Amino acid sequence: MEAENKEPTANLPEEKNRENRFLIIIIFILAILLLLLGWQYWKQKQNMVVQVQASTASRDSVRSDLINLQADYATLKTSDQKIQDNLNSKKDTITMLLQQAEKYKNDPYIIARLKKETETLRSIMKDYVKSIDSLNTINKQLTLENSQIGDSLKSEKTHSGQLEDQNVKLKSVVHTGSMLAATTISAEGVHFRFGKKETVTDKAKKAEKIKLSFTITANRIAKSGNKDIYIRILTPDGKELSKTGDESSIFKFEGTKGYYDAMQTVDYTNQDISQVIYCENSSGFIPGNYIIKLYSEGAEMGETTLTLK
Repeated sequence: MEAENKEPTANLPEEKNRENRFLIIIIFILAILLLLLGWQYWKQKQNMVVQVQASTASRDSVRSDLINLQADYATLKTSDQKIQDNLNSKKDTITMLLQQAEKYKNDPYIIARLKKETETLRSIMKDYVKSIDSLNTINKQLTLENSQIGDSLKSEKTHSGQLEDQNVKLKSVVHTGSMLAATTISAEGVHFRFGKKETVTDKAKKAEKIKLSFTITANRIAKSGNKDIYIRILTPDGKELSKTGDESSIFKFEGTKGYYDAMQTVDYTNQDISQVIYCENSSGFIPGNYIIKLYSEGAEMGETTLTLK
């Protein structure tokens, strides 16, 4: 009877050792898991730091590019009033983009949009530089040739007249080219009372559509026929309005791509033609400044702005 009572007691140390080994294994596994979790947390934290640094660098880069671009545009001057007006318009656009870069400096999407706009403005500026250089070269050539005209009054008048005609023609080619241009561009918000009567409004919450009125100017060099006119609208928050929001509303212009909000085909006969196009946004309009640009055959025809309160 005593031998039977002593046998279970002898097994207790072995069972306790087995339990201790099991606990050590569990503690070891938990320690490894804790180390893994700590390493993953540290890695995620490092990735977040890198992303923040990249976002800050991109924001600063866009702002720096816009400031440099603004300075470059300020150096461009010409006696051609149309080109100078376009340059002034681009300067205003750059100022607005700088304001958006500061306001939405923590929004990667808008910063990316602003970077794309900056690249487009830089490309356009290069074309202006070429046009201005061409005009300056022509004027220098004409000045030199005029200084070499002989003493004959009749010959001088004839030669001067020919040079003047040539200068006018060359300026016309540089000025108009083969692309269409739009003038008297105006935009206004409208809503429709009782679903029919059109009423002008400057209130964003009341505006149902943006009404764009403009005149396509006569251009003898341009080919006549059907022309697709695209309307591209940049919203106050740096986005592009699009009726569909998918690839069907994407078009090519000036070496890049973007969304258009409205498109209208006109029959162009090389004469002045007035047009009205309505643009809309299914989600309504927000208060602020809207930049509205017109394009045809991949080139900008003109632009205007609209402020909705």
